[in-house]
Amino acid sequence: MSANILKKHTAKVGTGSGCVFQPMDEKSTYILTAKHLFQHKNQDTGKYEEFLADGSKVPVIFLEFDGNSWNSTLENFTMELEENFFPHQDADAAILKIPLRKGYDNIHVRKTRVKDGYHLCGFPGYLQFQPTLSSQYDSQEIQTFLYSDDFFELAQLETSTINYSEIEGFSGGGLMISDDSKNVFLTGIQSRMAKEKLNLDFGKIGFVPIKYFEEITETYKADGKLEELLPVFLKSFVSLIGDAFQLASAGINKEEAALSELLMAKAQFIQQSDLTPLEFRSFLGEQRLLIKDQDNVELKRKKVWTFWLELLVILNIVKDKVLNVEDLEDILNKIRFFYSDTDKDFLTTHLQDLWKLDYRDLEDEGLVIFASKQIYQGTGREGVMDLREIITDISTARRVFENEQSQAIATGTIDIVEARDFPFDRFKYSSLTTFKEYAALQLDASFLEMKPADCYPLLKELYERLLP
Repeated sequence: MSANILKKHTAKVGTGSGCVFQPMDEKSTYILTAKHLFQHKNQDTGKYEEFLADGSKVPVIFLEFDGNSWNSTLENFTMELEENFFPHQDADAAILKIPLRKGYDNIHVRKTRVKDGYHLCGFPGYLQFQPTLSSQYDSQEIQTFLYSDDFFELAQLETSTINYSEIEGFSGGGLMISDDSKNVFLTGIQSRMAKEKLNLDFGKIGFVPIKYFEEITETYKADGKLEELLPVFLKSFVSLIGDAFQLASAGINKEEAALSELLMAKAQFIQQSDLTPLEFRSFLGEQRLLIKDQDNVELKRKKVWTFWLELLVILNIVKDKVLNVEDLEDILNKIRFFYSDTDKDFLTTHLQDLWKLDYRDLEDEGLVIFASKQIYQGTGREGVMDLREIITDISTARRVFENEQSQAIATGTIDIVEARDFPFDRFKYSSLTTFKEYAALQLDASFLEMKPADCYPLLKELYERLLP
């Protein structure tokens, strides 16, 4: 885990903390924080009641790492209820809407906690007199998640002796984890209100689960005031163009460089299409985009949709037109795409998973395209493959598949009319590399001297031989 990434996504909000989050909003960035930071405390009852008046200014300080040191930027947040400050009706949760800040689009919601390594991040009060904002920041590792209460969940910190005064100031801070691809996943926001309600022991914290922040966006989405807590690139393929067609050795291998340049030029036409990643996800449903046992957080990875963009560009060349939503059914009846965030060859990791996937509505002889973080997929992975020639014991795999189908029919999980033939007998398979790096190897030297307008017919002919 990179501690710097979590630190960047943590802002000091008044006397507490907040998590800087980029939603599916091209003009704004959000800060997810604790509602009580913006309420007056009734000294008689000890309860937080009225909100700060509109026009109240709350200092918000951001941290940025320049490669050598941390720099802080102060911005005053001028509060306007239900215009830029959106509280949850019941939970200690609020969203601040601020002008767009670039560089935060690697953060995602995660409700299913699949592994250890979460940290509570924020600016605890006991560090407030440190000389720099960077030194006032702290993170505490979560040992385990405990039980739920009304509007709260509880967690045990790794440091079991930490007391209330040391926790104070973390309020509004995110419970986050990062992965090797520099993605950040947020599962909740710390709240002192749980301490006051439940009288927690040392080392225990209460936090507001992320679902309550999703409820806030749902409340205000219809009025156009808030967008969903989804990556902004799900809204449009256009933002992914700059990441597309980064071939393995573009700039070194002349053929790859030339092909990359041509495909990038064609990618610009996606701006004329009404297809979006959300349209794909909505049309197919998440399960038909995921490998068996994958968490749906995989569909929030930029790489997945960058590869879908590349496929669309290749299909645009074959069809000789810009594809739109009306073409989606035809596309997905002929082609499916699966991505794995593994550093290994895709088939090495997932060969035995491929016959277990949901291929509903994919036509016979349809093409299943796959990719992973490893660009070259290994010897013998070029072109369109018949996986029956690769799998070492095809008869065993086929028998397991047939037994599982029989059991599903017997238990009523699927109807007999939904039973399908063994996938490796019906479909063809290919690495995405086939259409990029390996395609470049099939271009002769004369291709490099041709005008772009003369190159596309050759690419069309090449891709037509590969695609159904």
